[in-house]
Amino acid sequence: PTAARVVHASKDDESTRTLFASPVLAVAKARGLFKTGWQVHLVDAEGRVFHPEKFDHLLRFPAKPASK
Repeated sequence: PTAARVVHASKDDESTRTLFASPVLAVAKARGLFKTGWQVHLVDAEGRVFHPEKFDHLLRFPAKPASK
């Protein structure tokens, strides 16, 4: 099952939160906001917080066992 991710962003007196089912879309949105000067972090379904330097951790997929 796909776990939801929430992008939290703030800049000046604005703040926003956006829910994404896809980690790829969540990271893309977060990186775009970060590059335009927003303070950004992602929170996964387990409540773990990921700051920009750790966004790649959300894109790692578990290895599948080798099939015979």
